[in-house]
Amino acid sequence: MAMRRAGWSAGTRKAVLSLSDVLAAIVATAAAAVVATGCAASGVAGSGAATSPQECAAADLTVMTGAAGAAAGHSSLVLLFTNSGSATCVVRGYPGVAVQLPGGRVYKAVRAMTGYMGGDAAPSPLRVQLAPGVTASALIEWLHFPQDGSASVTAADCAGHGAVRLLVTAPDRTAPAMLAPPAPVSPVCWGLEVHPIVAGSAGQYPSTH
Repeated sequence: MAMRRAGWSAGTRKAVLSLSDVLAAIVATAAAAVVATGCAASGVAGSGAATSPQECAAADLTVMTGAAGAAAGHSSLVLLFTNSGSATCVVRGYPGVAVQLPGGRVYKAVRAMTGYMGGDAAPSPLRVQLAPGVTASALIEWLHFPQDGSASVTAADCAGHGAVRLLVTAPDRTAPAMLAPPAPVSPVCWGLEVHPIVAGSAGQYPSTH
């Protein structure tokens, strides 16, 4: 065999060498494809494991009232949202808030990042992640004296006078929780505001008072 190869022409030797190069290239390409396929498969599996928690459903949230406060004619009340489900979920934004009056009329809260009694100091509402059993909160506030300066509180000068219940709806939901209204000593007269949901149970972003 060695003697025959020695007798090959230059053209024959060049063709054999070219064929060897082609075979080597095919083998290298196939190996790279196997590696790439393995990487792609592992990437898909990884992305599935890192799926973000879903938004909390209304059924997953237990809504209650927390601490109340008052200062210089202003009153506040903390709303608590506890994840009572079995999986981690997220909440973000403003809850819907209104006081219901006799006869079914409602006085709705206006959205505001912060107010006199506190709220959220972030530029916009943040996403709050809740593991099972964890609580987030939001602050509502209002002025508890008649807007026209009257000495006594009446339905004519106090929009929330005689409220029978407090209606609270989780962000992006439609069914409200029905809670006890603020105490008669702090009637919702005017300026009712709701601030965004924040982490923790104080209703306050950490950098606010």
